[in-house]
Amino acid sequence: MDDSAYILFLIVSVALVLVDGQVIYRSGLRYLTDTQGSEQQSAKSMARMVSVLFHIAVLGLVLLISTLDVGGDSAMEVVVLKLGIVLLLLALAHFATLKMLNRMRDRLDAENLTKKRYDARGEERPVSPNPDVPVRHEPVITNDPTTPARFKAVQPGDPEIPTTVQERRGPIERPILPEKR
Repeated sequence: MDDSAYILFLIVSVALVLVDGQVIYRSGLRYLTDTQGSEQQSAKSMARMVSVLFHIAVLGLVLLISTLDVGGDSAMEVVVLKLGIVLLLLALAHFATLKMLNRMRDRLDAENLTKKRYDARGEERPVSPNPDVPVRHEPVITNDPTTPARFKAVQPGDPEIPTTVQERRGPIERPILPEKR
């Protein structure tokens, strides 16, 4: 592969990565701020961290792919083969990034739901010793009909659980821990 084809490959690949990274950042920011009551700055920070990780990982892969010998009869054929590999890896990285954003959003939803529960009960939430660091709350599992489905508690005998799963589950056995002295 001659120098002009090599430079063409790098320019097109880096442009693809940068465009996809910006799409991930902007869409991820909107996706994270859509959670119930999430803070704009926190969502912005998380979206930025995820997009930076995406850019670094995929640009590293592009540089590694640029050194591969994929064969091909002409320089343009080599560029097209390498761009195909880059596009496939870009799709995989995009999918992994979406999974990461989805996991972050679920965690934010769980925290916001827990905060609502504390407020509804009139209880005081735990206070962080450092006011700049928010307190993380454990998600509350509930059967409240207004709660999103992914946070609902499942009880044995629930008609939504198949019978075979209930039969396999059996009673919950908790280990007996030694007493502390």
